[in-house]
Amino acid sequence: MEQLVEVMASLDFELAITQLVGGQLNGTVMPLALGPLQLLRIRLDRAVHVDGAKPPGRQLFTLNLLDPLQAPPLRSHGSPMGAPALFGLDPEGEVHITVPEVCDLVVISMDRQAFQCWAAQLGCPHLDDRAFRTNWVQLDPQAFEGLRRYLLQLFSVAETQPELLRQASWRRLALQDFGPLLICGLAGAVELSPSRPRPPARIELVKQVQRWMAENPNLPITLDDLCQQAFVSRRCLIQGFREHLGMGPMAYLKLQRLHAARRLLLDADPEQTSVTAAATAFGFLNSGHFARDYRQLFGELPSATLQASRC
Repeated sequence: MEQLVEVMASLDFELAITQLVGGQLNGTVMPLALGPLQLLRIRLDRAVHVDGAKPPGRQLFTLNLLDPLQAPPLRSHGSPMGAPALFGLDPEGEVHITVPEVCDLVVISMDRQAFQCWAAQLGCPHLDDRAFRTNWVQLDPQAFEGLRRYLLQLFSVAETQPELLRQASWRRLALQDFGPLLICGLAGAVELSPSRPRPPARIELVKQVQRWMAENPNLPITLDDLCQQAFVSRRCLIQGFREHLGMGPMAYLKLQRLHAARRLLLDADPEQTSVTAAATAFGFLNSGHFARDYRQLFGELPSATLQASRC
């Protein structure tokens, strides 16, 4: 998880990643540059929630590389993403994604003005800022499958024949093949998509409470505190979190603070910081319970994380 955060930060994403289920998180992160395009393949084996800011001045596209017939659903801003979806399109929006326990995503990033020039050269000048006021579109299934298979082939080459990526002629040909697949698929989808789909019920409420939790990492918080902050009933708040994050707000708060404690331990000097101090800083008053919950979530004891920070 720390590797993913570092790679995303190198691409100007400011993201918080919260692991939602227990067990050691395994996966791979593979960046790939293709001319003006930056591609990032992310494979994970645990459910996570990701939120934060998009890189300024970039046009983004995200798609699921798993077989559409077998891919478990994921949510972007509370909306379930069907198999042939491209999402994360709104350049002014934020990242808010909940992915299932198995995911294989590709994030495609390009300078926004360069993308618009590229689209115009390929006969699609209508793919401007107005076209991406919606955050996601459903591609024609055949167009999506062509794009998905090409990306799988491209990353297979990156893994098995990396020397090809160093050849300018090969990169140029790959970009010439990939461009029409992306642009033409988008062009048809944008023309048929509504300009601004209605957001799912309670998603903005969930986002508001998530932000307040993140802004007050050391504050003792009860369920009633969250309800008062959001001006909603317990029932409404619990239903919103369960619908969009698969758990109640207090369970999510606990995960968020376990992650905060982990970040502190990873950055700490073992000679200056103790596990008990890290636990207490985020409201875990019983060190034994903290160690148990930490191990269930991350697959290691907090003391092991602290010692690893020495390396």
